[in-house]
Amino acid sequence: MAPFFVSNRGVFSGLTKDTVMLINESSKVTRGQIATWLGWYGVWTSLLVALIFFRFAAYMPIPETGLGWGYLLSTWLGQAAFLAFLPSLFILLLLILHPAKRLLTGLAVCSSSLVLTLLILDSFIFDQYRFHINAFVIDLILNDSDGQIFDFSLTSKLMAVGGGLFVLLVQGGAAAYFWKKLPDIRRARKGGVFSFILVLSFVSSHLIHVYADALYLFDVTSKGRFFPMNYPATARSQLASWGISDPVAAEKNKLLKEAKGTLNYPKAPLQCEVEGQPYNVLVITIDSWRYDTADAEITPNVAAFSNQYASRFEDHHSGGHGTRTGIFSMFYGLPGTYWSAVKNAATPPVMMQAFQKQDYDFGIFASAKLTKPAFDKTVFASIPDLRTHTYAEDAPKRDIKLTEEWLSWLDKQQASDKTQPFFGFLFYDAAHAYDYPDDYPEYFSPIWQEVNYLALNNDFDPEPYVNRYKNSLHFTDSLIGRVLDDLKQRELLDDTVVVITSDHGQEFNDTGKNYWGHGGNFSKYQVQVPLMISVPGRQPELINKRTSHFDMAPTLLTEVLGCSNPGSDYSSGDNLFNRDHREWLISGGVNNYSIIEPEQITVKYHAGNYEIIKPDYNEHPEGKLNLPVVKQAMNEMSRFFK
Repeated sequence: MAPFFVSNRGVFSGLTKDTVMLINESSKVTRGQIATWLGWYGVWTSLLVALIFFRFAAYMPIPETGLGWGYLLSTWLGQAAFLAFLPSLFILLLLILHPAKRLLTGLAVCSSSLVLTLLILDSFIFDQYRFHINAFVIDLILNDSDGQIFDFSLTSKLMAVGGGLFVLLVQGGAAAYFWKKLPDIRRARKGGVFSFILVLSFVSSHLIHVYADALYLFDVTSKGRFFPMNYPATARSQLASWGISDPVAAEKNKLLKEAKGTLNYPKAPLQCEVEGQPYNVLVITIDSWRYDTADAEITPNVAAFSNQYASRFEDHHSGGHGTRTGIFSMFYGLPGTYWSAVKNAATPPVMMQAFQKQDYDFGIFASAKLTKPAFDKTVFASIPDLRTHTYAEDAPKRDIKLTEEWLSWLDKQQASDKTQPFFGFLFYDAAHAYDYPDDYPEYFSPIWQEVNYLALNNDFDPEPYVNRYKNSLHFTDSLIGRVLDDLKQRELLDDTVVVITSDHGQEFNDTGKNYWGHGGNFSKYQVQVPLMISVPGRQPELINKRTSHFDMAPTLLTEVLGCSNPGSDYSSGDNLFNRDHREWLISGGVNNYSIIEPEQITVKYHAGNYEIIKPDYNEHPEGKLNLPVVKQAMNEMSRFFK
């Protein structure tokens, strides 16, 4: 049996007898012989792909469990076979039409050589930037005429061309060899064994990942991203319904070591010196709060507090257009492109670890679940007894409950004989849901009585929708007012750094492109957010320089814990009070990211393609890649990998 082979009768049963005879008479070999040769040639190519994978293996953490080794080996073989046999699908279609030996052999040699050459090139790209080759990278190479991003010397270029020709010669020689040995191969009938091994490896790889993902076995899930074009299967919800789930087990044990084999974060140990009793910290985050809705009319309590106590940053941006990358960028100070590596290894932020070393009490209260996105395995991975859920019927009730629970928690924390400082995090969700209690006054009208996403289009009048959103913000502000008043009554404002901000913005078709909500684009409506920071001893002020969530961790570590490291040791940011105006920003999503400049936005998509658009999200026919900026951005998205 040949690898991945089908019989003549099965393939051609739909053809007429005369047609089959005519085709066979014009062929020197049968379809069965070509298919057998193609199978063995694919096995050979799979071996070469597997050898190339050793270049990626240099960055893989060594498995610490039998299941980890099983996944690594099965993925190594299965993904190699997948990439090697991928071009064969097209060749098999041609085989149905005409079994021309020379044509099909030539196509197999050229396509496999191309795959191997691209994989070799991919290994070099991965070596420098820790992501795989895609259309975006290819275009950068083609347009990087002065070597500002990829500084290829003439020798490097000649080696690349020579390497491609060498691969072509090797594959051509292998093709000739397998044709020569075809009679012996067919008589040996060992193709079925290789077919079984490769197919079993591919299937096993995905089944193991499904199981490991459900049980959060990081020794397995941390490996998949190293293989090109690998998209491991998941079925966490289904397995949970079968009782196969353990979201807590093993998330804080051996797998923390894997981060050291994958990440180089931080670049240097923190050097912190706290004089006297350190400040408390309270971070208040409103989900989906856009930059132009933080005023005395919509959020009166926050505005009054800001005017009296806080530095207000007027041109501040989130690190993402969604909750995952927004919160991630705030606590880690890193682009969202590090999310998978951090999550798979359950690596907590340097900032949170620093506060833990200073023996802070942690009061983490979020309206939305901290398990989706998996902040329990990233931002708060090191927090013991983490409160991951607020149980109530809807977002407004959850917001009310988390406020009450926070006030109760602070009562107990302050009543304790201990003199520990506290780190609080309050994450409100009502604005994200466009909701508020039925008995809450509607300060803005007319309102959209019921949010129907199917009704949204370019002709839809956004005013009632925006008014509903504003009312939800006003309600959230009333809860935050309780929190701030409580701090005043306890006389804690002189001892507490208070941060008020958002994870991302919210759009109401402001660009005129039928974008609603968030996660759809990287315009200012979805990325720019309010930021107020009250630091004891600092006078309130307006700061107009462009800043980012990347600057949050360096600010808190410097202002609160007296850390002397430059922000670059552990983040892509700097102290908000010291940094210069940012000329460009990185902002990410789940499957893409953007480089935001004053005159253009470059958006790179998961599939590898990219586009350059104007800040208003209209077409930018004259837009060109700003290569120096792109190089800096790519460096920030790779320099914390080993």
